[in-house]
Amino acid sequence: MPKNKNFAAVVLAAGLGTRMKSDLPKVLHYLGDMSLAERAIRKVAELGPEKIIVVTGHKAELVEAELKKKLAHLGGILVFVRQKLLKGSGRAVQEALVEIRRHAHVLVLCGDAPLMRVSTTKRMRDLYFRNGPGCLVMTADLAEPGSYGRIRRDHAGGVAAVVEAADADEWEREIKEVNSGTYFFNVKALARAVGGLKKKGSKGEYYLTDALENIIAAGGRVEAFKLSDADEMSGINSRADLAAAYAKLCRRKADELMADGVTVVDPANTYIEESVRVGRDTVIFPGVFIKGATVIGRNCKIGPAGVIEDCVIDDGASIKYSCALEKSRVRQGAIVGPFARLRPLSDIGPAAEIGNFAEVKKSRIGRGSKMHHHSYVGDTEMGEKVNIGAGTITCNYDGVNKNRTVLGAGAFIGSNTNLVAPVNIGPGAYTAAGSTITEDVPGGTLGIARARQVVKRLKKRTK
Repeated sequence: MPKNKNFAAVVLAAGLGTRMKSDLPKVLHYLGDMSLAERAIRKVAELGPEKIIVVTGHKAELVEAELKKKLAHLGGILVFVRQKLLKGSGRAVQEALVEIRRHAHVLVLCGDAPLMRVSTTKRMRDLYFRNGPGCLVMTADLAEPGSYGRIRRDHAGGVAAVVEAADADEWEREIKEVNSGTYFFNVKALARAVGGLKKKGSKGEYYLTDALENIIAAGGRVEAFKLSDADEMSGINSRADLAAAYAKLCRRKADELMADGVTVVDPANTYIEESVRVGRDTVIFPGVFIKGATVIGRNCKIGPAGVIEDCVIDDGASIKYSCALEKSRVRQGAIVGPFARLRPLSDIGPAAEIGNFAEVKKSRIGRGSKMHHHSYVGDTEMGEKVNIGAGTITCNYDGVNKNRTVLGAGAFIGSNTNLVAPVNIGPGAYTAAGSTITEDVPGGTLGIARARQVVKRLKKRTK
């Protein structure tokens, strides 16, 4: 993008969304692991605007509280304007002008259009700054334009007007090119144009699309940026739209990964977020949800089934059937599962093995260590080649504090051992099966902490 081109972005998020039939504002409905509004704002942020102005209206307090919590990292870039009169997108921009006027250019888009690619919007931005029109409107050709506003062209092929479907005549309704609701404006041209908007339609709304005609009437120029993939402009108006959009997002991501050398065994039943990165020759089986900032290396095997969120999985690792991983690291060649859970801040070392019905929380598992089944390890530092017997538990919480357990390299923890933290098991130490260990076990020793077995003869019952 050329230098010295300051621009803001306006995200329209004031609508009621009545067709969602919900107590929630439409923009707070979740698509995958993000609300519609959060997804739109995160994408806009990648364009590098000086400000992101979110126009709220219906249940504004709820929308703003959610977005402030989820997008705290944006800091002062994110500002909110409450639309007092909910009478269309034109009115939303009028009420946001106090913030918009601080910038030379502005991107305006809807908060309920989640399929837009960041790369597409960047191309649109660059075209706008290259050509310098009063407005650049994003359009697409639809076989069935339905309720979308039609793009009416002039004899030279430029944009003459956007005609709302309800106002279109018979000829205009046959036009296939439609308005997406995304625009780049020169702010001076926009301010003059929205100042002249008039109420229209049965609801007395102010149409932002009329601003385009006002720009042309004032001698300005309006150009079109036509999408090659019309799905990118799809808005959400119902629960069915929400489901269809999620399926499209996941299929698009699967197609991208397969083009880059990843095997997605059943794309229709695999759910991978846009933000995920996966290395070549990894195989992803059906039923897996991969979300957030997850990065998966090369030659991994993932699934079938399970959830992986905000994790780093190194080359050659295997995540087996029905595992749940969150904010954790799985290092090269490690095996997790089946039916294992990694809670946040778990770090599974190279070639380590976490087996079925095992749970790890905020712990480092050493290289080549094994924790094969039915065990819980929390707040633990584990050395290399430690063996955890079935049913082992680190008792890390004393009711007030979380305490650490340290397991030295080569330690062998017998089945059904309770390790009452804080406790230190030295290198090469053993604990006997069924023990409750409350004191340190030095390296090279055996810790036994269980009652002696007593066998008594049963008394015969008298009838």
